[in-house]
Amino acid sequence: MPAAKPTLCVLNYNGAAVLPVALQAACVIRDRFASIVVIDNGSQDGSLELVGRDFPGVEVLDTGQNLGAAGGRNVGLQRIPADLLLFIDNDVALTANCVDRLVDSLAARPDAALAVPAVLYADQPDVVQYGGAECHFLGQQILVNENIPADRVDPTTRDMGSLVSCCFLVERSRLPPGELFDDSFFIYVEDHEFGVRLRALGSTLIAVPAAQCLHGKGTEGLSMRQLGGYSSRRVFYSIRNRWLFLLKIYTFRTLLVLAPMLVFYEAAQFAVVLKKGWLREWWNSFTWVIRHLPAVVRERRRIQRQRVCPDRDLLTGGALPFRPELTTGAAERLARVVLDRIAVVYWRVARRLV
Repeated sequence: MPAAKPTLCVLNYNGAAVLPVALQAACVIRDRFASIVVIDNGSQDGSLELVGRDFPGVEVLDTGQNLGAAGGRNVGLQRIPADLLLFIDNDVALTANCVDRLVDSLAARPDAALAVPAVLYADQPDVVQYGGAECHFLGQQILVNENIPADRVDPTTRDMGSLVSCCFLVERSRLPPGELFDDSFFIYVEDHEFGVRLRALGSTLIAVPAAQCLHGKGTEGLSMRQLGGYSSRRVFYSIRNRWLFLLKIYTFRTLLVLAPMLVFYEAAQFAVVLKKGWLREWWNSFTWVIRHLPAVVRERRRIQRQRVCPDRDLLTGGALPFRPELTTGAAERLARVVLDRIAVVYWRVARRLV
């Protein structure tokens, strides 16, 4: 029986500078897809005109407004009438080999809901940017095989604990009923929360290192590699969304067991906030969570009622996945080493209790 063809969903927001590369690569292997759809999040940079002019046959699903990465993907999950959906960001170039291996790997694992490839740097195609993700017990996402030569990666398909949504294949009928990205996250951490939530509800996620795609530098004004650092918006969403993730996903027992380490981590994060001049973003994150706490608690109760996987099987330990941009000075690097060592020891004990 021929392999099922996925519908390719290209999520776009003001990506006219990068979108053509993604669509050109997709059109070269158009026969691999049932259809190609650009989900446009209210772009104002001529993206829609570009698609209509240069890429005949590529469909456009215009959301009419910027719903964020989470909301845009939800539009695809809810409105595109296909079961097998391949989502990519607007700066991802696919190959036939990548698509075929993702489709074949997901078909071979009927217990799995979604699959991700190894993501390589477009300007360094022999280096892996990441190949799936796990969840650190302090709530951060750990990128797997980050920044290592592609020829050193074990090609064996494996289960993973979190999701990086740059490129992923999902079979919608295998998702827990009604589960979507949390659009209140808007952008950043939304994929991490979605992946770990699926795991908590009993789904399996797989990483397929033998499937490889190329990742560009992202959209102007959003990508860290474009900006060279953290934008104010990224700081806000990163802080706030990690708190939302912890409040929604972790059991009360886990939060209690981890409380001393979480407090220690928050103190360290607050020190970084003060040093970097991010107090306004921190305060806006805090007040947002307080204002929306009733809704967060309702969603937490829903997830906790339905979950089947214990936190000990969702979380992992090890060094903290701090971005290098956050620890540039000698004092910051020393603090990170100390924090890493404490975290490693703490998890050895805490894992037995969660």
